[in-house]
Amino acid sequence: MEEEDRYRQLRDCGFPFELLENKVRIRSASEGAAYWGIGLGATAPALVLRAQGGFLLLIVSGATGKVDFAALDLETGEEGIRLATSAEIQEHFGLKPGEVPLFGLGLLTLVDRKLLDHEFVYGGSGDPLRTLKIAPEALLVLNEESRLIDVPVMP
Repeated sequence: MEEEDRYRQLRDCGFPFELLENKVRIRSASEGAAYWGIGLGATAPALVLRAQGGFLLLIVSGATGKVDFAALDLETGEEGIRLATSAEIQEHFGLKPGEVPLFGLGLLTLVDRKLLDHEFVYGGSGDPLRTLKIAPEALLVLNEESRLIDVPVMP
């Protein structure tokens, strides 16, 4: 999705949001939490996953531990789920690490239920120098094929 279309979709979604300018690249949930002065749980990293059936988007709370991909296979019915490589993300979506937006990739999207504990979450806008602050419920509307899940984590 083009940047202009993504912003139009944001304006039309009916949920409150802000596009915040960050002066440095934010490379992790902990960096984002520190930069914006928010709790780690309000950060929303967007992870592109690869499965045998294609790609998925997983939006997790930054407070979620290490994802148990084998359990996620069972939860989703997909097989062989793993993190997509930087090369796969670049080749299929034209994005570099740190540029993955919270919506607009046209992928089945899994949204961590923990994000609903926050009035706003902070995550990728598609521009590495802008952070999207948005009501977490909007993620289910902006990503047409989406559902809430309890993200399984490693013990």
